[in-house]
Amino acid sequence: MAMTEAPFSLTIKVGPKGELLTCRAETAQEMTARVSELRDIEQVVLQGGSATSTPAAEPTVEQAVQNLQDAGVVAPPTGGIEQMQDRFNNNYTRGVPDAGSCDHGPRIVKNGINKSGKAYKAFVCVNESPFRQGKYDASAVCKIAWPN
Repeated sequence: MAMTEAPFSLTIKVGPKGELLTCRAETAQEMTARVSELRDIEQVVLQGGSATSTPAAEPTVEQAVQNLQDAGVVAPPTGGIEQMQDRFNNNYTRGVPDAGSCDHGPRIVKNGINKSGKAYKAFVCVNESPFRQGKYDASAVCKIAWPN
């Protein structure tokens, strides 16, 4: 019969609310290290802290854009205005300051002609433009913003 739990387990109750702290280990040496960590956490709880970690602060827009660039979802800006064209002859312009931004970074200005022959201008998510890099999930495309 296979074991589903670690061979060593220790649970202690700490703090005014009786919070439970549990540690598990595969070896006696690892358990010794875990008990030391539990003592440190116990001190935080007894001093009025919480045993659970506090949630990380929301990233700024700049940090979010940098994270997306680091992940390869958004290409880093090269400075200035860049233009590309898709296979339907729609023009895409990146770097236009009044285009706004979405969850994925600065929006791209899309100019084209609709089915009835009228010209249009829209601010689209970078994931819906030729500037995106690699594969993407279609649900990761933000709604189009229309200029006034």
